[in-house]
Amino acid sequence: MEGIYQAKKLIQGAQNILVLAPQNSGVDNLSSALSLSYTLNNVGKIVNSFPKTIPESYSPIFPKRIISKNFVISIKGEEISELYYEKENQILKIYLSSKESGIKKEDIEFAALEKASAQESDLLVTIGIERLEKLGNFYEKNFKLFYHTPILNIDNHPLNNKFGNVNLISENLPTSTISEKLIDSFDKITDKKVKTWLLAGVIEFFQKKKINQKALENVFTLTESGLNYQGIIDFFADTSKLSQSNLLSLILNKIKLHKERQLPFVCLTKKDFKDSGTIPKDLGFALEQLAKKIFRLPSLLIMWESNSPNSLVRGVFYSLEPNENKKILQSFDGQAKGSTIIFNTKERDIDRAKEGVMEAMS
Repeated sequence: MEGIYQAKKLIQGAQNILVLAPQNSGVDNLSSALSLSYTLNNVGKIVNSFPKTIPESYSPIFPKRIISKNFVISIKGEEISELYYEKENQILKIYLSSKESGIKKEDIEFAALEKASAQESDLLVTIGIERLEKLGNFYEKNFKLFYHTPILNIDNHPLNNKFGNVNLISENLPTSTISEKLIDSFDKITDKKVKTWLLAGVIEFFQKKKINQKALENVFTLTESGLNYQGIIDFFADTSKLSQSNLLSLILNKIKLHKERQLPFVCLTKKDFKDSGTIPKDLGFALEQLAKKIFRLPSLLIMWESNSPNSLVRGVFYSLEPNENKKILQSFDGQAKGSTIIFNTKERDIDRAKEGVMEAMS
């Protein structure tokens, strides 16, 4: 993405960074601000943010504060030769060894790490702000700050004023995706919290837009087992029963993208279900939520094994393209209901069954 290198150089040259998002930010802008703030804080930058707190309504996805309070442990006059830690329930134990006489209790200090004030910032990062006046009272009270401090401007509004020293503007991308690309330029994203926040931002952005191929690929760079899918389900889905929530969580932990076919798919094995050959309970509900509520996917394949001996793998295929549905009906024994087909494969092994479907789609 054009401008990423220049944005990275701005960040590398700064120490006190102020991240600014709209007062009434949606999930996309909040996920962008939080992910960037959290990452910069972890690489040693002093980060402040505005707004400082997150509305209670976003609690399934985000923590209450954008930047958690950090603490520093100082040890006087000793060279540390060994350091390691372990977590036991809610207790963190830190083990230290010194080269000489040992560490005394009075040599150790514990204090909160102080944040710089807004006026001490040497870089401003604006997220989702098409013009500075959108910051309202904050802009009015800190008017001079914006004229002597470098600005990195991240946004997707088509009428953005491009007021930054570096402007990362893309009308067709969530701000969370723009921030993801910037974070990736420092190091590949592995933190599951950050991935969850960024994924939530992408989901919100495409609630109102048709998801395209590039966006679809971006979604599946973020999905992986172990994210806070329950928070995403609680915020975006319309679940009323625990069984519905559990099935959605199971599917989200296993969903992948077949890149050649650009087809999201899920393979559910016998270990995932205690099923006797019928359609898994609440599958219709899960399909509806995934394809129309959470991701707004243009197509989706879900396949499952049965515990019944010698039973064939079954599947459900959803697509907005009639030709894709036609290919499935021509290749497998199935029944169509609107844009959804429930079908039987000719395989007992789920991996072979999946490849059979992918071949039928060619």
